[in-house]
Amino acid sequence: MGNVSVRGGRAAVPLQGLLLSALSFFWSGTVCGQSRFATSDSWKGYVHWIELYDENNSTIDPINNPKPYSPEKTCGRCHDYKTISHGWHFNASLSETGTATGRPGIPMIWNDARTGTFLPISYRGWQGTYHPKDLGLTPWQIAAKFGGYLPGMTVESPAAAAPAEGVDRTSLTGNLSIDCLLCHHRPGSGYSPFVWTEQIKEQNFKYAPTAASGLATVSGSLRRMKNDQGEEGSEENEHAPQVQYQADRFRNDGKVFVDLIRKPSSEACYYCHTTVATESPQGSRWMHDDDVHLRAGMQCADCHRHGLDHQMIRGFDGEPHGAGAVAATFSCLGCHLGANDSSNGFGQGRLGAPRPLHRGLPPLHFEKMSCTACHSGPVVEAEIGRQITSMAHELGTHIKRTGLELPAVFAGAILRSDPSGTIVTGPEEGKYTPHRLLWPSYWGIVTEQAVKPLNPEQAYELVRKPLKIRKDFVDDLAEVKLTLSQRKQILGDDQAARMKSEELSESQRLQLQQAEEAERKKQVEERMLAALAEIEKAFPGSQGAFVHGGTGVIRGQDGKLAYLESDKLNASAKPYAWPLAHTVRPAQQSLGIRGCNECHGPNAHFFYAQIQPLAVVPGQETSAIPLHELQGADIHRLANWSRLFQGRDTFKLVGWIAFGLTFFVVLSAAAINLSDFWRRSKVTPDQE
Repeated sequence: MGNVSVRGGRAAVPLQGLLLSALSFFWSGTVCGQSRFATSDSWKGYVHWIELYDENNSTIDPINNPKPYSPEKTCGRCHDYKTISHGWHFNASLSETGTATGRPGIPMIWNDARTGTFLPISYRGWQGTYHPKDLGLTPWQIAAKFGGYLPGMTVESPAAAAPAEGVDRTSLTGNLSIDCLLCHHRPGSGYSPFVWTEQIKEQNFKYAPTAASGLATVSGSLRRMKNDQGEEGSEENEHAPQVQYQADRFRNDGKVFVDLIRKPSSEACYYCHTTVATESPQGSRWMHDDDVHLRAGMQCADCHRHGLDHQMIRGFDGEPHGAGAVAATFSCLGCHLGANDSSNGFGQGRLGAPRPLHRGLPPLHFEKMSCTACHSGPVVEAEIGRQITSMAHELGTHIKRTGLELPAVFAGAILRSDPSGTIVTGPEEGKYTPHRLLWPSYWGIVTEQAVKPLNPEQAYELVRKPLKIRKDFVDDLAEVKLTLSQRKQILGDDQAARMKSEELSESQRLQLQQAEEAERKKQVEERMLAALAEIEKAFPGSQGAFVHGGTGVIRGQDGKLAYLESDKLNASAKPYAWPLAHTVRPAQQSLGIRGCNECHGPNAHFFYAQIQPLAVVPGQETSAIPLHELQGADIHRLANWSRLFQGRDTFKLVGWIAFGLTFFVVLSAAAINLSDFWRRSKVTPDQE
């Protein structure tokens, strides 16, 4: 037994054994960060037959205690919920306390079709976004508006974060807690993220995980209840949510099977991160090619990994991440070209990524361009196209779409950004990287430096009556119906005035069309002026404005709509741009594969593609912008480069011909000299 002795039937461990045990505990608990939570540590997934607990930590009984289950109290019994809650997907509202923000990413877009408001919002302070607090929006309002496409929100001190004038119904709905199953459910298990979104819209925050899980149905809506009403169901509270569990899903011991997986499937990611071309809802979805990595059998989580802290690796070059060099191996460069890291034992990238050769590509390209500039996003065309996205257009919900719904998100615009992701336009700054762009539209008041957006809910209350809007700002503002008397006056015929459009002659239809256009222009101006006047009435001494499509409109001194001067707009009307990385195209579909002229030829799309900001106010037009203006590129230098590349192929041919002729002359001269030398070497002195 070595150093172990037996005394009175018990094993006695000598002092050195106790010291070793203590050191072992210290090492495992302090150095290795041993958690108080038990783990299986097996590649085999753990089978979750577990008890469900409500927010009061009481066991769920499907008959006698049909309360909604709490992910924090249920999952948190075995997993460190507090650590998890500070992960990338949940910690945005904590950014003021030092949470890393990283380069610009997908914003929350306040989408209010009633007022034409499409405003990029973020807690992370990304350039071009607006902070909820500056708009008077509380964390509760953000959760209610965007929670359907968030897996939860971490709010440590909602009272301190909420402005006094803001709306906060946390006392009734509770906070939007993290739903672990939203990401970790097994596809086909019955979990529905669509149900999660439905429940958030009804403000059933604490009920959403239960309803989405498929273990129960939830009826009722906290949205229909007043703040001072009790939550418990009663005759007085007919709208209070009610939970009805499927009792046969529970075993005799009260445990229920929760079908989940450790590594989230790509299907889970798609619900919040789908982006498709606007043509997709029109039937072209089957023409779409997947990301080259997905076609190879990879999953999103193969690259976008994280530990218990849920600090997702975003995968861009130079990403500041707690994992340090390990995270670097998951960027394009780190994976395909290797990183200064030996964590995988090879000092190269991950998952056997092929090493690109880039034969014939001058090294300058790697200094001026990101990998994604050639390999990611839509192929650059003459006009930058639009996309619809999950968070901006509520993809995943079952509604009829044309694909042209606002907001207008443009994709594939190649701009220059620095390592932090900030758009730059200096001659030697940044790398060319594909971006998505969104021109904001909102109601606001003019200040000395810019236009300050109004709280979107406040703006709605101010402008809804003068605009006479029912559902849609654009459609309702543009809708014109001529009266019978107007039709009579235009057509000069009582009988024709009562006829349907298809019964009229072409000239008569044209007359009505021109009259409707004139009436529409008059109607839009009158209602917009009335809405701006209402804002100025609510903010005495201020000038109201509506920003959209890269410009702004105000009430002019002549009582008509006027455009706001550029020095007053400044950054207020500039687009918010964020880099894109997917969809990744294979090498044979990369930019430049067809030759240098693809980027350096005359009017090459890389620099000369047009992007058309979308005007929200009916009848107003915007000017198309060439990419080189947004890039800050020198147009004269580009023109000179284009001229040089026009004769590049011919120059190559002439060069090769000249080289061939020179080589032939040199070879002929060498042959003559060699023949002469050979002849001379055969001549004897007597012969000379």
